[in-house]
Amino acid sequence: EAGDREALEQVFVQPGFIDARRLRMRNLLELPAALASGDISVLHHSAHIDQYPDLVWLRDRHVSPQAPPVPVTGQIHSLSYPRMMGSYLRTMLHPPGPHDAIFCSSRAGRDAVQRSFDAAAAALARLGASAPRPTCEFPVVPLGIDTERLQGGDRAATRARLEIPADAVVVLGLGRFTEYDKMDLFPLVQSFARVLSRRSPSQPPLRLLLAGARQGTRTPEMLHLWAQALGIGDAVILNVDFGDDDKRHLLAAADLFVSPCDNLQETFGISVIEALAAGLPAVVSDFDGYKDTVTPDVGIRIPTRWNPDLSFVSDLAPVLYERPLHLLLGQSVEVDLSALEIALDDLCGDTDRRADMSRRAAERATALFDWRVIIPAYEAIWKVLAARPSEVRPRPDHHPLAMSFGDIFASFPTEALDPARVLRPSPLARTLCATYNGYVIYPELRNVFSNDDVMAALAQASPSTTLGALTAALVPRWPADPWRVTFLTTWLIKHGLLM
Repeated sequence: EAGDREALEQVFVQPGFIDARRLRMRNLLELPAALASGDISVLHHSAHIDQYPDLVWLRDRHVSPQAPPVPVTGQIHSLSYPRMMGSYLRTMLHPPGPHDAIFCSSRAGRDAVQRSFDAAAAALARLGASAPRPTCEFPVVPLGIDTERLQGGDRAATRARLEIPADAVVVLGLGRFTEYDKMDLFPLVQSFARVLSRRSPSQPPLRLLLAGARQGTRTPEMLHLWAQALGIGDAVILNVDFGDDDKRHLLAAADLFVSPCDNLQETFGISVIEALAAGLPAVVSDFDGYKDTVTPDVGIRIPTRWNPDLSFVSDLAPVLYERPLHLLLGQSVEVDLSALEIALDDLCGDTDRRADMSRRAAERATALFDWRVIIPAYEAIWKVLAARPSEVRPRPDHHPLAMSFGDIFASFPTEALDPARVLRPSPLARTLCATYNGYVIYPELRNVFSNDDVMAALAQASPSTTLGALTAALVPRWPADPWRVTFLTTWLIKHGLLM
C-alpha cells in the first residue's frame, strides 16, 4: 500500500541491497489488473495465513483459465497461535491447489501445518460439515542467511571489550531474553555451573556469554542474580540489546554455541544456522527445526520430553494472552539437563573435536543455508508448480467470506446515487480547476485517480451530463479497472466539484 513504499525504499533501495531497476513497487490496488493481464508469474506471500487464502481467491478470480498458471505460495513462521485455526478454516473454504505451495522451513513445521489442517477438517466433520482439503505442496526449504556477513568478526577486540580472557573457552547463547516465547535460560545456567565445578585449574577458563534483545522483562537481571547465587557470577557474561553489526563479532568471540530451545513458538531457529556459518559447533535441544539443522558432525542435539497432557492449556488457549500461553507451553517441555551437561563438558574439553565440527559447521551452512542456495530452491519449486498441467478450478465471482459492504450496510445511507442525476461543474471546480486541478487529493487516493483524471472528468461533465453518461464516458480511461470510474465520480460529487 502507499504507506509501505517509503519504508521499502529505506530498507532495500537506499542501503544498496537491491538495484532500484530490479524492484518495481506497485500499489496493491493494481493487483487484480496485473493478474488479469499476465504481468505476474508467481504470487508469494510472507505468511501461510493472514491474506494467503485471499490471494488464492484473487488469483482464481482474475487469472483467465486459458492463461498460464500463476502459483500462489506462502511461508510458515511461528505456528502455535490459537487464532491461526480460524485461518486454516478460511483456507479450506477456497483451498490452494496443485499449482500452489506453502513453504515450510523445517520438517517439524510441515508436520505441524498439516496436522492443523487435519484438526480444522475434524472440527467441520464434528459439525456435520466438510470442506475440500488443500491440494497444494508443502515443500521443505530452510530459511536463508548471508553466510559471508557472519564471518570475519574481531575475536580479540570483542573479548577485550567484554573482559573475557584471551585463552577462555566461550559458550555463546544468542537469542531474545524471554522465557515467554523463546527459551528458559535458567536450567542452562545450572548445567553450566556444574560443568564449571568440574573444571580443573590447569584447564583454560570457561565463560558463558548470553547475548540478545530484551523482550519487556527483567530476565537479564534475574539471570545475573541466579548466576551469582550459584557462585558463577564472574563466569556468566550478559550482552543485552547489542546492535546488528555486533553479531558477527560476538560469534567470532565464541568457541561453541548453545540453544536449549523449549518453546513451540520457535519453528526453525535462524540463530543456529548463523552460528554454524560462523564455524561454531552447536549444542541444541532436539526440538522443532533444530532436528534438521544440527547433525552429529556439526553439533549435539539434547533429548527433549514434554507433558503428555496439554488438554487444559489447549482448552484455555483461545482466551489467554499469547505470551503467558507460550510460557505455560514452554514450561511443559524438559530439556535433558544431564545430557546437556555432558555435551557441554565434552565439547569444552575437546579442542580437536571442536575444530573438526567448526570446519564442518561452516561448510554445512554455506552448502545448505546461504541465500545463494535458498533462492534457487524457491525458483526451482515455482518453475515446477507453473509447469504443471492447468487445473480446472472454479472462477469465483464472490469471496466465500466477503464483507459485501453494499449489502451489509445498505441501511446506513439515505439512498444510492442515481445514474439519471444531472451533474455540472460547480463554481468551485471552475475556479480551482480552470487549467489544472487545484483541489487536494489525499495521498492514498492518488493510487486511484490523478489530477489529470479529475480534469478529464470535469471536462466531460461540462456543461452538464448525467452521472450514468459521465461514468460510461470515463470507462475507457481504465478499461481493466472500471471501478476507478465510480470512485472518481463519487469523489467529485462528495467534494462539491460536481453538483
